[in-house]
Amino acid sequence: EPTVGIDPTGQIEVRQTILNSAQRGKTIFLSSHNLDEVQRTCNRIAIIDRGEIKLYGELEKLRSDMGKRQITIETGVRTRQQAKLLDGVVAELEKLPYVASCNREAQKLRLQLEGRSDVSEIVAILSQKNIGVEEVRKGEISLEEIYAKVTQGRE
Repeated sequence: EPTVGIDPTGQIEVRQTILNSAQRGKTIFLSSHNLDEVQRTCNRIAIIDRGEIKLYGELEKLRSDMGKRQITIETGVRTRQQAKLLDGVVAELEKLPYVASCNREAQKLRLQLEGRSDVSEIVAILSQKNIGVEEVRKGEISLEEIYAKVTQGRE
């Protein structure tokens, strides 16, 4: 836990020192429960559960191996009528073979996608329903979510 108890400026300095050492070819072993810190600092990650390495690899590879991508769509929904339309679209989007889940949070849709997916098809469905799309953001599965999946079911 290299940054526990250090103020934000000190945390940045410690993190930068670690990254600079790694860039000079040094191997750094970082043991931490602060997965956000690990995500920002490390390029390879091992998840250890009860003394056993459960998962090891580059973070991007681990993310892709988990099989799901996330996107957030900010819609232009402003009226109750549009909100009702958006509720109906959620059910329609969940029927697409590559949509694992679709959740509505006010004006936003959060989708979990798996396999080959076509975001333009999702946007087209929204457009056909006269639901404006203001922004589409690609998200990533967090290290915390990866950890939870890898260690689920333990007692």
